[in-house]
Amino acid sequence: MIERITRNEERLDNIIQSIDKLNEALDEFKSNKKNIQLINKYYGSNNWFKDKEMYEKNLIPKVKAGVLSEDTVWNTFEDINELLEEMKLIINEYKKIGDE
Repeated sequence: MIERITRNEERLDNIIQSIDKLNEALDEFKSNKKNIQLINKYYGSNNWFKDKEMYEKNLIPKVKAGVLSEDTVWNTFEDINELLEEMKLIINEYKKIGDE
């Protein structure tokens, strides 16, 4: 009996730690909503094309410019979409737990 209680207490502790970490990650992700919106608006805009052209022609100083990389921005938005789909699957799966 003590082993069963201990084993389940460890499970509960793991769940609580996971919830805390997930809450922190979700808070951080949600705090980037405005940044996501602004990058989405910038990417592919006239300004983005101008900036990309100037950068590629070395007409502006070389700086970290992953935002001018089509692959980097595209992949980031694909990652966001995959994350959202994964969250939907998790939601549906966890709703079933209460029905068991």
